[in-house]
Amino acid sequence: MWSMTGFGKSNGVFEGKKFSIEIRSLNSKGLDVSLKLPNAFRSFEPEIRTRIAETLERGKIELGIYQEDHEMQANDTIDWRLAQGYMDQLKRFSEDNNLPIKDWTNALMHMPGVIKTNSTETSEEEKAFVFSLLEETLLAAQNFRLSEGSHLRKDLEEVLGAIENLLSQLDPYEKERYATMRQRLELAIQTLPAEQLDGVRLEQEVLFYLDKLDVSEEKIRLRSHLAYFNETVNASTSCGKKLGFIVQEMGREINTLGSKSNHAMMQRTVVEMKNHLEKLKEQVQNVL
Repeated sequence: MWSMTGFGKSNGVFEGKKFSIEIRSLNSKGLDVSLKLPNAFRSFEPEIRTRIAETLERGKIELGIYQEDHEMQANDTIDWRLAQGYMDQLKRFSEDNNLPIKDWTNALMHMPGVIKTNSTETSEEEKAFVFSLLEETLLAAQNFRLSEGSHLRKDLEEVLGAIENLLSQLDPYEKERYATMRQRLELAIQTLPAEQLDGVRLEQEVLFYLDKLDVSEEKIRLRSHLAYFNETVNASTSCGKKLGFIVQEMGREINTLGSKSNHAMMQRTVVEMKNHLEKLKEQVQNVL
């Protein structure tokens, strides 16, 4: 089992350029990818998204590729004509407002377009190097998810065991309930005049009433869902969505148990089962 919570990081140096890649993932119903890429790698965005989808499948994923290149800074050039135009405007502004001319160099260097960077096309070797770092990052994120998934599976199994235990506690209450209902029915029958008693009709009414109280089918189906949940948890493929559907079916059976209980202790037990079911719902949302 894998969790959708993950983190991965890798870094390396290629021809004086230092690259680092970080990825974070959280739970999500689908695949939601957010990328931060250097301008030189914008054209590779579709390939990067494809690799993320193939590897991580689902989740809210943020990936950033960061580049440090001191040599590139040395290749920066100045647009002298644009800089002169900015300077003329700054001087005019200073004169019109009777402001003394100070050192405008720092401000001038930050004006749009003054500093122009010589962009170079990414070579196949550089692309291959960065994509190898990407694979390392994705593998690290996968391993993180696997580690988190093992802890998540233990939590799910504990909650599942609690529901199974509560389900087994219903049996003695159910027997007690039948005895109480039978006693009430017998007392009700004894109060009826003999001429109003219809044996066949009375038997039909009793069977109908007892059938409304019978929860044996709900218990069987719930146990079946619990077994299927446990089997799915230990599958070797992603199972988060399937577990969500199973939890929904479990909820239907538990709700029906509650509506049929008609017994204080049985209803309390069902409430505890619903409480654990809510925990399952929350935890399943983190399963890949």
